Amino acid sequence: MADETRLDAPEEQGRSAHPPTDEGRRQELQRTYGAGPETVTGIQTRYRHDDRTSRWWLVSSVFWFVAVTTFGIIIATELAEPEAFQGVSWLVFSRVRPAHVEGVIFAWLTMMYFGAIFYFSPRLLGTRALWNETLGVVTAIVYNVALIYGFVAILGGGSTGREYAEFPWIVDLLIVGCFVSNIVNIVMTVSIRLVRPLYVSMWWAIAAPIWVSASIFIENVMWHPGPNPLWGMSGFLENGLHDAMINWWGNHNLFGLWLTPVLVAVTYYFVPRITNTALYSHTLSLISFWGLVFVYAAVGDHHLLQSPSPGWLKTIASINSVAILIPVFAFFSNIFLTMRGQWDRFFTSLALRFIITGWIFYLLVNLQGALQAIQPFNVYVHFTYFTIGHAHLALLGGFTILGMGVIYYMLPHIFNKPPYSRTLAEWQYWLVTLGFLAFFIAMTIGAFVQGQSWLSGTPEVNVLNQLHLWNIMRAVSGSMIYTAAWIQLVNIGLTFFRDTRGEEAKAARKDAIAGHPADVAEPQATA
Repeated sequence: MADETRLDAPEEQGRSAHPPTDEGRRQELQRTYGAGPETVTGIQTRYRHDDRTSRWWLVSSVFWFVAVTTFGIIIATELAEPEAFQGVSWLVFSRVRPAHVEGVIFAWLTMMYFGAIFYFSPRLLGTRALWNETLGVVTAIVYNVALIYGFVAILGGGSTGREYAEFPWIVDLLIVGCFVSNIVNIVMTVSIRLVRPLYVSMWWAIAAPIWVSASIFIENVMWHPGPNPLWGMSGFLENGLHDAMINWWGNHNLFGLWLTPVLVAVTYYFVPRITNTALYSHTLSLISFWGLVFVYAAVGDHHLLQSPSPGWLKTIASINSVAILIPVFAFFSNIFLTMRGQWDRFFTSLALRFIITGWIFYLLVNLQGALQAIQPFNVYVHFTYFTIGHAHLALLGGFTILGMGVIYYMLPHIFNKPPYSRTLAEWQYWLVTLGFLAFFIAMTIGAFVQGQSWLSGTPEVNVLNQLHLWNIMRAVSGSMIYTAAWIQLVNIGLTFFRDTRGEEAKAARKDAIAGHPADVAEPQATA
């Protein structure tokens, strides 16, 4: 392995803050959730990192995950039993569905991702804290207020009516403003760094917020607020086809220029960190970065292959949707080879299990996306549940499950104490993973039922009875995911409010008195 790759690898394992009488439990905690307290890369100084900003963004994301999955379970219930919320205007499908989509992307995933960036940036840059922790906290508060207003607007009938861009113009303005604030904080932290080489995760952390901020500004036509920028239709192009083209270009950029880059960033950081193994290849990380930069921004219009949009635009979108597999496989191979000799950690490290599961689903979503962008297959699955399953393979199977692992890794470091319950976290993993798989199977089978009727000319209304079973399966699997969201909230809430460090020490003393000391795990090797 190249020396420069070792130099840029996440920092070596530090000394535990746990008392020596709790050594066995300390090492079990390390094996389960990650490594011990972290040090910075390339210098000898040890810091107790501030982490205030990271804590705000991460805790907010956990609360929002429960909220957005609540929207999701309402949607699934309405599809299985259409009259379930009859007469409640705030809970009609056409309002709850966009609130769910916007919430998953901008509330749960975005806040979790920024929490992760604010966590690993000081550790990779050799600083005790961000350039301005107070700015990060204030930005988190403003962002939360903007989200609350945005959800009230959507549920109250104030949506823009543009898919994946339902928030009113004023909310989009606040979101972009918060992104810019975070960009300044990240870039200024880079400017005061003590570690000169920038590890690959920092490339993504700097670039992704800049890319997506520009994309959100363009997609939401923010130079044209429209007749009602505070509530209702706002930020759109006058020509409907042109508006659809820019809308779907921007929608896919949320995935390709924000959610995907940060997924790569956190995977490149946390997998080497948990396994204490340097990233396999600096060259592969270059291919994954620049390949995504040059390819991903042109794929969005593969959602419009059945529209009268220009043929050249469809061709570019389809070709790039397949070409994206080049940087995706570079990323996949880099992590796969980094994990050589470390696969036993998949079973012992709960955080790593979440992350690797999300990493596998991320590969599958790109393979499925490339297939979906091929015209003959797209004709068959367009306007079916296949698109819903595809979106959930990315947002839930890839980004969400990986994000849960990231949170469980950072939790002991940010709160400076062990998580409340491994058992709850294990239940969360299996509920969200099996729930997602059942959801995906239901959507895929339902999609083929719809696709066949679509090609044969059967009206959709005549197919609804055939979809009822799969909609029920969707609701049941959705309830498993919803339960996992509450388990995560409860586990993290109890970690925050209870003295889990003291409880661990009492349990260790009780085991010692009973003559059954905790098994001492084999120490991890340092990087």
